[in-house]
Amino acid sequence: MNIIFILIGMNVTIIFLFDRNKLEDKGWFYRLLSLNILLFLIALTCLLTRFGKHTAVSSLFIPLIAQGIYYGLSKLFYLKMDRNAVDTFWTMDSRLFKDGWFNFIFYLISILLFLFVL
Repeated sequence: MNIIFILIGMNVTIIFLFDRNKLEDKGWFYRLLSLNILLFLIALTCLLTRFGKHTAVSSLFIPLIAQGIYYGLSKLFYLKMDRNAVDTFWTMDSRLFKDGWFNFIFYLISILLFLFVL
């Protein structure tokens, strides 16, 4: 059951890796935000009632935090570069160096969040 909680808790990171356009689309962003708020409330309820204390329920806090961090980092990137960051995983274009740093920083932060929570 813990692996299911962890996979659900990694929904923003998984979407970031495979289809980042969904994080930048307003419709998808708000749907994902409402889902992550619901997951946050479920985790908070479980924490307060001590239900699932020894499981990975605390990983359900991460998606809302990760989505907020992605939103903040993408806005900072947009303000500095006047464009959205692109996915640099499959390209070796040296002009996309700053985009690669954006991707690396977000991915590192999202993984560190799991290490701190679990």
